[in-house]
Amino acid sequence: MSPDTGVSHQLAQARLLYGLSQDGLAARIRTAGSQRGTNVATTKKSVSEWEHGRVPDELTRDLIASVFSVSDDTRAGVPWPFWLPAPDLPELYAPWTAAGTVSVLGEVLRSGRMDRRRFVILSGVTLTTLLHSWLTTEPDIAHAVSGDGRRVSAAMVDRIADQITDLQRADDQHGGGDLIIEAEAHLSLVTRLLGHATLTEVQRARLYGQAADLARMAGWMTFDNGRHAAAQRYFAAALRASHSAGDPLLGANVLAFAAVQEYSVGNPHDADAMIRTAQTAVRGRSTPAVDAMLAARQARALAKAGDAAACFRALNRATDLVGQPHDDDPPWAYWVLRPEIDMLAGSCMLDLGQPAAAQVKFTEADAAYGPGYVRTHALYLTRMATAQLQQQDVDEACATASQALGLLADINSARSSDTIRAFTKQLTPYRKSPAACTFLDQARSL
Repeated sequence: MSPDTGVSHQLAQARLLYGLSQDGLAARIRTAGSQRGTNVATTKKSVSEWEHGRVPDELTRDLIASVFSVSDDTRAGVPWPFWLPAPDLPELYAPWTAAGTVSVLGEVLRSGRMDRRRFVILSGVTLTTLLHSWLTTEPDIAHAVSGDGRRVSAAMVDRIADQITDLQRADDQHGGGDLIIEAEAHLSLVTRLLGHATLTEVQRARLYGQAADLARMAGWMTFDNGRHAAAQRYFAAALRASHSAGDPLLGANVLAFAAVQEYSVGNPHDADAMIRTAQTAVRGRSTPAVDAMLAARQARALAKAGDAAACFRALNRATDLVGQPHDDDPPWAYWVLRPEIDMLAGSCMLDLGQPAAAQVKFTEADAAYGPGYVRTHALYLTRMATAQLQQQDVDEACATASQALGLLADINSARSSDTIRAFTKQLTPYRKSPAACTFLDQARSL
């Protein structure tokens, strides 16, 4: 997935909330300047540069505030760009209580289904606030143990747990495009039980944990299909549910998946902040599999940020930890295996401009990968093909990409499809070679 698919800068978010293109915003700023008797030369390029980190001058900031109707009082003491308008997200401001979690789950279910925005909406201060609240607020699960509705049997809670396991395995094999409705339906049921059923403390804690699992899966599935804003909202709700369950390991898992979204859309430093927060929360109570997962995710973020030394330190830690036996590994860590760590290591090396080393890792992992991870297998085969192409081995690259293309016919994953599309663009200089012609014909037919 190209980093350009994500929009994280607050100015870009404010612009899109107002339905403005970069050209449109530039025109509004010029108009605001004219109304003050000042000619400004703001262009689309100016807006793009601001959205990529350049700070506009004081006069221009005043004009931008005028365009977005931001008062001087609102701006007072708040640095650029954090005073710009942002989405109204209850998951950021609802109290960190059991009741607050139920309210957020319900709101995200209602609005997340309709949210088609292809840009992220949590970054900077908003993301830091979310992470800090999760890390420092004491859960209040013990104070909310009774409802006003029917009792729930232990068998029903067990049945939901089995459905979650089945859904996780189905997502591994088929991708999230066809499963998101099922995940949301299960999450809706659990949310309703938490809000209305009479539950024991044990049942309530389990159901909050199940809500965290389901919201995390809903977030992953929506991210997998390019709906970044909705994905972040589900991840935020999942983090709250893990907090209400009193399960920091489960919250760390949520952050590990949310971090993939962040570094995939070009926000590696936010991804690293997520992982560091998770590592702090689980220190002294974690397991080797969880620690390996977090280290590997951190390595990916560091590779995206270009910090090779820190990336390889994190990879070495993940490699040392993975596979160490531990009786208390959480069931959701089933996928943290040596082939997955090798795949992530290969991806890091590819990001760091080491395609030959990346291909070695991809090849080792591919030989050990099981048949139950079709979506992941397709994704990494495409990355292997990219590594081969960067070494000018066009024939092998096209053969590997053809394998990935064959797997994509059986899954519904926009993320995987975007990766193969990116590979086809990289083939442009070689499009007249027989192997490239054959592959491109196959890609067009699918």
